[in-house]
Amino acid sequence: MAAADILSNVRVWIIMDVICALIVGPIGDITSTLIVVVLIIQMTLSMDSLSFDKKSLNENKRPILFSVAACFGISTVSALIMGSFFIADHPDIWKGWVMLAAVPCAVSVVTMSFFTKGNTTMCVLSLAVIYFLALIVTPLITTTFLGESVSVLRIFSYVVLFVIVPIGLSFPMKKVKISRTTRMILINIMMFMLVLLSLGQNREYLFTESTIVLLVAAACAVRVFLISFVMLYLMKKRKSRENSMVYIPMAVWKNSGLGVTLCIVLFAGESGAVMVCVISLMIELLWFAIISRYIEKVWPSSTAETQPADG
Repeated sequence: MAAADILSNVRVWIIMDVICALIVGPIGDITSTLIVVVLIIQMTLSMDSLSFDKKSLNENKRPILFSVAACFGISTVSALIMGSFFIADHPDIWKGWVMLAAVPCAVSVVTMSFFTKGNTTMCVLSLAVIYFLALIVTPLITTTFLGESVSVLRIFSYVVLFVIVPIGLSFPMKKVKISRTTRMILINIMMFMLVLLSLGQNREYLFTESTIVLLVAAACAVRVFLISFVMLYLMKKRKSRENSMVYIPMAVWKNSGLGVTLCIVLFAGESGAVMVCVISLMIELLWFAIISRYIEKVWPSSTAETQPADG
């Protein structure tokens, strides 16, 4: 049990990731292929809970629309605003921010809604809608802000690879009885491999461009922590806790792992673009470790009022 608790601890994985990436460094041309495989496995494991139910969809229409607005509205716009500070002097960094803005929310928003006693059913439905919308929205945002420097068809093909394929693979996975703890550990291992490979591949960038790395980390921290705390304050005033525990992560937690992979396959050799998504991934994981405990202190589920259906 103690070993399982340690392996499920996000902060432990972050520390291990950074240390191992700095020690191992780049492993060669096979990196991009391994990252693609790792992300597909991680997404398949994460999407096990995705399912559509017509009745539930009808009952949660407004909350689902709010979730979509949080993901491709608040989260996307905040990423573009932060990225705009780097356009003039660091166009490669700007590409990373655009990719981060374009990808959907992390599948782990379901995990957070579960831990914080949010409306998990609505969260799963919203996530399914968001990922199908991402097939159009992600290529659209990327092309709009980067123009002809990226191929719409190529972006679409990769989004299909990392969204439709894992969803398809997740159906036979439902027949395999894997405990929730085991699944979480496997997802953490895939996350570890993703950061190890991407951060290790760009290890030299950490040392040669340390100032930029710190600025990107600060921008990511402001985007994630500021928005989440402001939203928590505003949502608490509305007293609709269950749905709020979905809107908050949807508004800040991007699928940075998908962003990392897309940057590597689309912007080969541009370490700055990759580094934005790698740093965002680590900041978001740290945020999750902090916010999940903080929420229970300032807005405990035991004292929250029952949420209205359209909240």
